[in-house]
Amino acid sequence: MFSFLSFRDWIHQVIHTILLKFISGYDFIFTPLSTTEIIIPNEILTDILLRLPPKSLLKCMSVSKSWHQLISSPDFVKTHLKLKTDQPVLFPGINGKYKFCSLTPLFNKQQIAQELALIDSSNLKVFFVGSVNGLICLCNYARETYIWNPTIKKSKKVLYPKLGTSFYNKYGFGYDESSDDYKAVFVDYNRNSYNDDVSKLKTVISIYSLRTDSWTILHDELQGVFLLNHSGKFVNGKIYWAASTRIGNYDVYNIISFDVAEETWGSLELPSCGEVNSKFKFKLGVVGSDLSVMYTCYLGTATSDVWIWKDCSVSWMKLFTIEYPQNTVLVMFSALIFTFSIHLSQSEKGDILLSLPGLIMIFDGSTKMLEHTADVEGCNPAETYAESIVNPLMISGKNSA
Repeated sequence: MFSFLSFRDWIHQVIHTILLKFISGYDFIFTPLSTTEIIIPNEILTDILLRLPPKSLLKCMSVSKSWHQLISSPDFVKTHLKLKTDQPVLFPGINGKYKFCSLTPLFNKQQIAQELALIDSSNLKVFFVGSVNGLICLCNYARETYIWNPTIKKSKKVLYPKLGTSFYNKYGFGYDESSDDYKAVFVDYNRNSYNDDVSKLKTVISIYSLRTDSWTILHDELQGVFLLNHSGKFVNGKIYWAASTRIGNYDVYNIISFDVAEETWGSLELPSCGEVNSKFKFKLGVVGSDLSVMYTCYLGTATSDVWIWKDCSVSWMKLFTIEYPQNTVLVMFSALIFTFSIHLSQSEKGDILLSLPGLIMIFDGSTKMLEHTADVEGCNPAETYAESIVNPLMISGKNSA
């Protein structure tokens, strides 16, 4: 009879031996236990496996058929996602070059460039639609769309419906937790003249559901609304775009949202900053997991007010104001088609990392003054990225790669 202590130690030793030998690449023969030996309870085995990183889990799937079934089950995959504590960031690049790294080295100003690791995407030289739960949605100019998990090297190619030529196109990618479905949204604008009146535009909205592997096509649902940023920001079940009422001048009028579960559109007013005709200075982004807008003032010392919208809120909340050195050239703020992201350090100092196209800025958490800048050449703003074992082929009912 085993005591509790010896039983616990025995469990640790067995699991450690199995995982260490298997994951490290040594040959390992898995032999059944005799009837006199203790079987590891499924609850304990599941708890241990849930703590492993995705790449280790992939190797564990080959240990036995039962392990494979457990790790690939929908409940295990969803629970593993929720237990992840590390939050790497993904830098969508040009021509399909995607880089990712953990946040901690990014706050170390000497290691930013060295810590970026290139994701192998040589066959997917396309532009970035969005990312959620370890899946990355990509699309090329021929409208070939891929939903790709680089961690497990699985991708689902989606056939885009033939809709003709689009003068402008916007897009987004999100997750419907209620049905465990991933959806890609494409908004195509077509115009018959060079008039900048948005009401003259014809819109075609295409919504792809990974679970049903099908498209829904809607016409003229966004009359009088022109989405500004190419790729929408997915936050708490909705995809968001900054919007204008005219083409070309890029004045931000409000924020348009798409509810991924309900497939309905909504809008948010911008926060009031007490300055007349200031809407063109707003930029859409995220702070951690919250929707955010950043209002940049160029009068005197350049500053940016950062506002967030909590999902349970009914109004915007000003989070902080960051300050740039005098004579700082803020050209990157003028391109409203690009968004931003802000990440907060977990250290006591609480430094602030602002990611813009091709650039990282780090601000002192106490003074909110700019401390350091670093180039991330050829990359768009960082997106929160969680490595996962979510298989797009399993969700869409296709089990072959």
